[in-house]
Amino acid sequence: MTIEEDKDPRITWRNKFEFAFNVIGYNVGLGNIWRFSYLCFKNGGGAFLIPYLLSAVIVGVPLLFMEVAMGQFTRHGCIAAWDILPIMKGIGFSGIIISFLFEIFFVVVMSWCVFYFFNSFAIGELSWATCDNWWNTVNCVPIGDDQGHEQNASIGIHSSAAYGQYNMSNRSQAAGIAAPAEFFNNYVLQRSSGIEDFGGFHNWKMVGCFLLCWLASYLCICKGIRTSGKAAYVTVIAPYVLMLALFIRGITLEGASEGIRFYITPNVTKLMEPAVWLDGGTQVIFSLAVCNGCFYGMGSYNKFSFDCYKSSYFFVMTCCFSSLFFGFVVFSFLGHMAFIQGKNVSDIADGGPELVFIVFPNAFNTLPAPQAWAAAFFLGLTFLAIDGVFTVVEGSVTALADYWPQYFSHKGTQIWRAGFCLTLVVLSLPQFANNGIYIFEIINRYGASGIALLWAAIFESMAVGWVYGIDRFWDDVKSMIGYYPSNAFKYCFKYVTPSFCLIIFITCCVQYTPLTLGSYTYPWWGDGVGWILSLMSMLSIPVVGIYVVYTSPGETFRKKCENASMSRLDTKVAVLGSESEMKKMIGNV
Repeated sequence: MTIEEDKDPRITWRNKFEFAFNVIGYNVGLGNIWRFSYLCFKNGGGAFLIPYLLSAVIVGVPLLFMEVAMGQFTRHGCIAAWDILPIMKGIGFSGIIISFLFEIFFVVVMSWCVFYFFNSFAIGELSWATCDNWWNTVNCVPIGDDQGHEQNASIGIHSSAAYGQYNMSNRSQAAGIAAPAEFFNNYVLQRSSGIEDFGGFHNWKMVGCFLLCWLASYLCICKGIRTSGKAAYVTVIAPYVLMLALFIRGITLEGASEGIRFYITPNVTKLMEPAVWLDGGTQVIFSLAVCNGCFYGMGSYNKFSFDCYKSSYFFVMTCCFSSLFFGFVVFSFLGHMAFIQGKNVSDIADGGPELVFIVFPNAFNTLPAPQAWAAAFFLGLTFLAIDGVFTVVEGSVTALADYWPQYFSHKGTQIWRAGFCLTLVVLSLPQFANNGIYIFEIINRYGASGIALLWAAIFESMAVGWVYGIDRFWDDVKSMIGYYPSNAFKYCFKYVTPSFCLIIFITCCVQYTPLTLGSYTYPWWGDGVGWILSLMSMLSIPVVGIYVVYTSPGETFRKKCENASMSRLDTKVAVLGSESEMKKMIGNV
């Protein structure tokens, strides 16, 4: 491509704030609330913050900076951006696959938030607080009946105690089951006894919420960054406002101080346990959402001179601060709930969705005007979720449009964007069957998190640090921002980041255990399906690399490898910063 041939210069964000709000909305989501808080009290409270913040510096900042910088320099999404190093183009395909699998299960979570939001508008008691509904069992305990009584120890709010109770013949449980747990499992999920038990497909209210979520997400990206950039202002600011209101209310509750003390008090002995460092590293990659391919696309719409280096510090700090802030909100309510039930904070909940969809509804019902607090909370969660949805879609379609412009043009993209969303809708629908939660957990654990992300992070850092060359990458960055980044990050890309991720990856494999959900253990073939999902993204990196080498010119294998590692980027186009700069260059020609 020559300069004269580029008749349709790439659009850019209207201003740096649109880019910033889209990035913040993408890497600050539901994981910053339930997953971070759970890992924090699981791993010694404040002690967990040490490996978490260290991982953010040595892993989070370098990878986020690299992805944004590559997109900004090449002006392409995650696949075509690797034209600078074609042999590693499989990293881009890996990001697309991970993003695709992420969307399949994540919008389901968003539909749960919307469903709870609608159910918050109830006259009288909230539906999840009572036991006189069709989904309740004889073991149901309404909210309020367990407060201050000796039977507290036998009342289970843990989700594993209630799974599948509404359609199981054995209802003679010794322990009571809190009403919010039955609402979530027996009404929202309508969960069967296992993945082998299909049960049926008749959860139409949830399907309606799911379709509404996808409609809202599509409207945010129907015209590309021109709509997503504006939508991000609302979807990013609103959650912080709502969470601030919940924070003010939470810290004034009786018992909140105990929850916060549990949250910030470090148990330094935990730092000697490998699991703490494992959880800290994986949480950083998960919450920042690097290796999903989206940052390439967002960076590609920056002006060429945008300072992507300093902004990467800001984005990582914002993500970490948000996790810390949301942690105060969560633990203030958990402390209050532990106080009224006479329990320890650590005994209130397990990890995962139950922290949001069982514990918080239970806590809100102990407050005056529970409908208002529940509505505010789940509206905030919906806004947090929708950012991640439409940003991932935008990043994926940008990558496809840049790599296959003959099929996916940047012009008139409404139709095929709708087709992309529709494909994801169809693939997600099985999760609304009675055994859908088991399918959800397979995709959640294997498809778009864990070892798949670690594998991509290892190859990303090594590709830039060693194969492409860190000095060469530093020169590319200087051509954009006018100065070299800190030399400390050279060592991160070459040694620290890949080594840290590799250690965590090996530890995950060594400590691997079969998939479980509460007290349910998956059959062998369930884990097999999960590994297939992981290998889809993991194998794309070596497979695409082998294909590129095979199709590269050269009489010998060494020559083919050299050509496969040679940049195919047209530098004349790459160094064009904006439309005005392009016109100036054309005029000079």
